[in-house]
Amino acid sequence: MRIPCMLLLTLLTILTCVYEIPAVSWEYVYEGNKLPDDPALGDNVWKVFKTDGIKSSDVCKITPDGEIHITDPADKVCFFMRDIDDPSHVTYEARLKVLSQSGPGFTVDFTLEDGAVQTSVYLYPDHIESAGISHNVDMTQYHILRMTRDGDKVSVYIDDKKVIDRPAGGDATSRKDFTFGAGSTGGAAEHYWDYVAFTTAGAFSPKELPNLFLSIQAVEGRDKLATRWATLKLQQ
Repeated sequence: MRIPCMLLLTLLTILTCVYEIPAVSWEYVYEGNKLPDDPALGDNVWKVFKTDGIKSSDVCKITPDGEIHITDPADKVCFFMRDIDDPSHVTYEARLKVLSQSGPGFTVDFTLEDGAVQTSVYLYPDHIESAGISHNVDMTQYHILRMTRDGDKVSVYIDDKKVIDRPAGGDATSRKDFTFGAGSTGGAAEHYWDYVAFTTAGAFSPKELPNLFLSIQAVEGRDKLATRWATLKLQQ
């Protein structure tokens, strides 16, 4: 059945107003149902930096619910990297929990690397930290972590609330990428990652780009959210 152009435009306008369709979207989503360096991911596979002689599966396992479970012993390192051309205006998000951590801050790694302006969020069971700024939060329960970089400014959000504002910058690196995982041979930790998502289209607040997990709620309803998310992940 053909719909007249004017009627179609009217319907689209109504839908846009009712559902507040965002003008931006996630460029990439890692769903946690395969190891990030699994060749089955094809073009979406992550590079891996790991201790010589080990496999990523020695440190990381996929749970039945489609999460990556990282058990990081003190003598191993295993973190994953996605190269990007321009990390100067980006949004980087993950849903995760940290059950234990001992050692350097980057033991649980969530980092944006860009030459001399490498930027990290350090993750602990009871707080997060970036550039010496700390925010207390029970990370043994799942939370949504977002880091944005807008030129020389970095913002960090927990569950859509901005908790840290800081200048961009940190230890120098030769890479330009997003990284996450077990970041230190000198530290030990246990952590779960439900998903990792990013866009290089800009630094977006949760109002401008809704977080990936809770955006499903608008379609499915609060009571169906967890079941729907697990079903989507396991279908991949």
